[in-house]
Amino acid sequence: MSVRKSLTAAFAAAVATSAVTLIASPAHAVYTPHPEDSKATPVAADLIGGGSDTTMLSLFQAAKVWNEGAKADYGQTFDVASFAAVPQPAGGTIKLPTNGDQNRPNGSSDGKDKMRSDANFTDLDFARSSDALKAAEAADLWAIPFALDTVAMAVSNSTASHAPQTLSAENLKKIYTCEITNWSAVGGSAGTIKPFVPQSGSGTEKFFKSKVLTGGADYGSCVKSEVGGVPIQEHTDGPVKNDPDAIVPISQGRAGLIPGNTVRLIGGEVAFKRAVYNAVRKADVGKTDIQKFFGSAGFLCSDAATLAIAQGGLTQLATPANGGACGTNVESTTNFATNDLVETATALTGTSTAAGINLSAKVSGSSQPTGSVSFYEGATLLQANVPLVSGQAPLLVRTPSAGAHTYKAVFKPTNTKYLVSEGSVTLTWTAPSTGPSPALAAAQAQLDKAQAKVKKLKKQVKKATGAKKVKLTKKLKKAKKSVKTAKAAVAAAS
Repeated sequence: MSVRKSLTAAFAAAVATSAVTLIASPAHAVYTPHPEDSKATPVAADLIGGGSDTTMLSLFQAAKVWNEGAKADYGQTFDVASFAAVPQPAGGTIKLPTNGDQNRPNGSSDGKDKMRSDANFTDLDFARSSDALKAAEAADLWAIPFALDTVAMAVSNSTASHAPQTLSAENLKKIYTCEITNWSAVGGSAGTIKPFVPQSGSGTEKFFKSKVLTGGADYGSCVKSEVGGVPIQEHTDGPVKNDPDAIVPISQGRAGLIPGNTVRLIGGEVAFKRAVYNAVRKADVGKTDIQKFFGSAGFLCSDAATLAIAQGGLTQLATPANGGACGTNVESTTNFATNDLVETATALTGTSTAAGINLSAKVSGSSQPTGSVSFYEGATLLQANVPLVSGQAPLLVRTPSAGAHTYKAVFKPTNTKYLVSEGSVTLTWTAPSTGPSPALAAAQAQLDKAQAKVKKLKKQVKKATGAKKVKLTKKLKKAKKSVKTAKAAVAAAS
């Protein structure tokens, strides 16, 4: 989107001399796409960004949804190219429309710095940032919040950590100023504590330091930001995996995405909430593409992005209309109102009738889910997308084969803040017999017997006289009532 950049005079001057800078600089490696690059080769019209590791996966998932069709819902055609943050030099380069292959922005500060003052990165429209703006950055950037993250303390779970289950905020501070150096001093097992922090330039590292070391204090000499000479990337299990004495700050949501359950999060007073942002130039904030994707009425703050953000380990912030800060222009925010995902439950019940099996799927949640239900028997689809009405969807399976049947109902939400759920039930169906039912046969037999008795009594009454006739007449009247009752029984069983 470089053709639409707004640059300060100093930045423009830097661009004017960029040709000399490029000639003098070492050649860049050829770009190799990263799995979390949402678009390998963006064009000038695209929305292009990079930076924070914390928000990388959420932006990747959201950009995929946008690029694959959501953009049309907003009347737009541009794609979002969110480049992954990975360690350099292994991370290689990204491919920009104007200046070609350039070193990949790695971390919140690196992304913002490149966007603000590097002539080779005029194509960057946004910098993913897990920390608020510093005073110098706030002079020409806005931070647009979109999600909530929690920074927690991670220790090894792949080997038995010497760390306790919980820590106080005061003891955490003493660990990172190196006043406490053994886990046994804070209720753990004996072992020399190895406190780590992410690389310099990490928004998570800056946020963590501001929460733990107040008053401008610095880390003690025991705190390391490298392992074997390699800078620590945010939200990896590398520093603590298989090390019983290591500890490192990590995104709670991102920790849940690490395969193998290799980290354990410390409880107690050592979890810190924060908003995460996308930083844009103040001169660009009113542009259509910025507002359509990042604004409070844009895609990233909409229900359509809720699940994508959650898939990256974060929780979408609520919009101002719902008491939140998503999509606003700030330097920082402590408004953590969220647009949470709603878990659903699908209960499937059924009854066997002569016509078949009546199924009913009931879908519930903390608020009433909207969407449809598809019904299956095994892998066979019986009926797709039956709309929910008052939380229920019905289906009649007509004359199935005799015997047991297991059915499944799968709820598909129309609003992505509701999660998919399913339920199943096993029912037995018996085909109706071709003749009358046992109940009908019994009722008909009773009717035949009653009618025969009436016929016999009529003949007897006709021949009788005197007291005998009176007695028989009473019996006939009673028999006629029995016929009437038997007729009603036949009708009910038919």
